[in-house]
Amino acid sequence: MKTARFGLIARIALLVIAVEVAAFGALGWFYIDRYSTAADEHLRSRLQLIGRMIGDDELAVTAISRTALMSELLAAPALRSLAVGGNGRVIVSSDPAYLGLRAGGVPDFDPRWLADSAPDQQFITKGNTLTGVMQIRNRLSGARLYTTAFTISTAAIDAQKRNILQGGLLGSGLFILLSSLAIIFFAQRLITRRVRSSLAILKQVEGGALDARIPVSANDELGQLQHGINSMTEKVGELLNQHRHNEEEIRATSRLLDSIVENIPNMIFLKRAADLRFVLFNKAGEQLLGLDRQNLLGKNVHDLFCQEEADFFTGKDRQVLDSATAIDIPEEIVTTSHGSQRILHTKKLALRNSRGEPEFLLGISEDITEHKRAAEELERYRAHLEQLVAARTAELSQAKEAAEAANVAKSTFLANMSHEIRTPLNAITGMAHMIRRGGLTPEQTGRLEKLEAATTHLLNIINAILEISKIEAGKVEIEETPVRLKAILGNVASMIHDHAQRKHLRLTTEIDPLPPNLLGDATRLQQALLNYAFNAVKFTESGRVSLRVKLIEEDAGSALLRFEVADTGIGVAPETLSRLFSAFEQADNSITRKYGGTGLGLAITRRLAMQMGGLAGAESTPGVGSTFWFSARLAKGEAEAGVTEIVAPDNLELHLKQEYHGTRVLLAEDEPVNREITQEILGDIEWRVDCAEDGAVALKLAGENAYDLILMDMQMPNMDGLEATQRIRQLPQCTTTPILAMTANAFAEDKTRCLNAGMNDFISKPASPEQLYAMLFKWVAKTRLKEESSAQAT
Repeated sequence: MKTARFGLIARIALLVIAVEVAAFGALGWFYIDRYSTAADEHLRSRLQLIGRMIGDDELAVTAISRTALMSELLAAPALRSLAVGGNGRVIVSSDPAYLGLRAGGVPDFDPRWLADSAPDQQFITKGNTLTGVMQIRNRLSGARLYTTAFTISTAAIDAQKRNILQGGLLGSGLFILLSSLAIIFFAQRLITRRVRSSLAILKQVEGGALDARIPVSANDELGQLQHGINSMTEKVGELLNQHRHNEEEIRATSRLLDSIVENIPNMIFLKRAADLRFVLFNKAGEQLLGLDRQNLLGKNVHDLFCQEEADFFTGKDRQVLDSATAIDIPEEIVTTSHGSQRILHTKKLALRNSRGEPEFLLGISEDITEHKRAAEELERYRAHLEQLVAARTAELSQAKEAAEAANVAKSTFLANMSHEIRTPLNAITGMAHMIRRGGLTPEQTGRLEKLEAATTHLLNIINAILEISKIEAGKVEIEETPVRLKAILGNVASMIHDHAQRKHLRLTTEIDPLPPNLLGDATRLQQALLNYAFNAVKFTESGRVSLRVKLIEEDAGSALLRFEVADTGIGVAPETLSRLFSAFEQADNSITRKYGGTGLGLAITRRLAMQMGGLAGAESTPGVGSTFWFSARLAKGEAEAGVTEIVAPDNLELHLKQEYHGTRVLLAEDEPVNREITQEILGDIEWRVDCAEDGAVALKLAGENAYDLILMDMQMPNMDGLEATQRIRQLPQCTTTPILAMTANAFAEDKTRCLNAGMNDFISKPASPEQLYAMLFKWVAKTRLKEESSAQAT
């Protein structure tokens, strides 16, 4: 039976009564407690006053025995008064029977009141009595004279307290009753009628009248509640309509899903996780097994298949129910009702409820029997084909080995030819430099210039052929070192300066503001730009040649730069412009006959630009001029620890002579002519040179002397430059000495071998004096910077 509950008004009244009871109870307790405390304090103060009067001799101790006097002084009935002397006996008492007795023999007198540690004043309440015990002491010495004990009756005061309490309770109860009746009356009129009308409307809504609304007569809290109920009713109506619409959509979706499942060509089935009995089967499953679905639903695999197959299917079902993921069964064999066996590719997945417990098992099976048979047939053909391929592979392997052997022979030939050609070219360029420094007649100067031009042309052809071979073989490595673009443009301008001056061409350089501390391959950038610059001077008879660097874009880690060489030369026709960047291509045969060249320079520039993350191209107008450009992406690095000196290429020789006079160098070179030339070039800047004709002598000299720098050839008799470098690095005084490879071996792998052996840098022969001076300055300046930094640190 349902327990009846209080109505809203009754609960409000109970709440008000509870609050008033609590409030009046707390207030009454406070005032009664204050009154009781004041009455007790008044009695105690009277007792204290009598003790003080006796101590001050204002009242004789014998007055204690006068009960009427004590009652008058205490304003309360005195029941017993006595004084105990220092010997523990009663010397004054309102009851003569106690005189002369020991205090312990007096009823209700605690002997502990006479102890030395007892307080001077203490008050003991017992029933309707109050006893005050006071120690009377000598005013001068403080010694205790006697102990007084006064017992008075508090019955009248306690009765007065009870009367006050009863009056307060009666008045509070009457107030609470009247106020509760008033609240119930007004609440009945202000609330109950509106609540009842609201409940009536809610009943209508419950019956389905969702358009019914509660009339709101006031905008108080109840009115706001009625507004809320009306709003909620409106929302419920909208939700109900939406629910009905959703039910229709769900039914439509369900029909669509049933249609999809029914018409999918693969077998789809659903089992209960509890007993693994079928609860869904589609048409494709009926056709595959040859069974009507009415004979399938409600059964398990043991009812339909043989023991072996049923055990296999059940084992996989248990496995998927215990797993958190789907299970793929590539092949499983099932026997149909017709007795034929089919091969199925099945995927199974457990469908779980909100608690993660499996409720159903979903399976999708594809009949792969025909596919399997086709694959087996294909496998037979493949096995036969493998036999044919194996025979052909053996033939191709022999051809590959022959091609690789030919490639190795080609690389070896190129390396040897490069070394053999560069060695005499180094002697030719060196001797030409020495002859020019010795002084010549104008006719001899002209002949020497032709000799140098032919040597340069031959070296350029060799370099171009080797460079394109390395690029095609994938042996070009792009370095990432600090790049000084002003220095690169200055070097290129210096190299083409004499050629441009002979034609009276104006040579300019322009550089956009660029991000600091860029990293890239300075050698490849200079090489690509130099290819353009030489062509610009070659094909320009008058006017100008401009070298420019522009910033295209930048991000947090890199910057894309565009390098341009613009000229006022002969230009290129549009139909031939696109062919210029192909290997061995030039505009036409007349240009080849007039200007020469291999046609590799532009192809090399494009390949290098692509390896540096950029592109290459050209714009040209015949008879007006051309602009050849390439782009490269350079990484952003951190600022270098120190700043090395920057000297213009034309001033390097004089700078080395003045600032680094007397630098001591060890030159390891087995070729007498090259050794003589290098000595002469270093002698021009007044450096001291010790020569070694092989690596063994170089090792001996390095151990006996202190050198600022070592120039090391690679190929030497007795001990080559690589072994000599490794052993020199083991000498205590040579661990940081700069060792520079100066060799006719110009391939990238040669440079790598030198650096791995312990060398610091690499310069290939033939090297012009300007190139050699630049390399020497780079390393002696770096060494001086380190020494200055170490000195400042100490």
